[in-house]
Amino acid sequence: MMSGGLLKVTVTVCAVLAAIVAAGAAVAGHTAVGIGLAAGLLLGSLNGYVIQSMLGRGTPFAAGSLVRLAVFSTVAIGAAVLLRGIGWSVPLGLGVAQLVMVGAGVRQALRA
Repeated sequence: MMSGGLLKVTVTVCAVLAAIVAAGAAVAGHTAVGIGLAAGLLLGSLNGYVIQSMLGRGTPFAAGSLVRLAVFSTVAIGAAVLLRGIGWSVPLGLGVAQLVMVGAGVRQALRA
């Protein structure tokens, strides 16, 4: 599996998790939290594609990382402001998406 496969696995797993979390939270009566987590998962799953795009354009890794960090942080802060009391759910979803990407990478490395 190459990086494209890793990214597809990450997006697929995050999309499935987002659906499960949103449905589970709705059943538990916490729909807004579930939507925030799902949004964070979906947004975070795109991080790998952003990295790949920036490197493909010849952007230095350090500069690209700073830009990505700024953009994702701005989105997370904006969501926290909009969602007020449950704003923590979007950054949590972003973090879980990164863990999914790491897990997919470890799985790929162990198979190699």
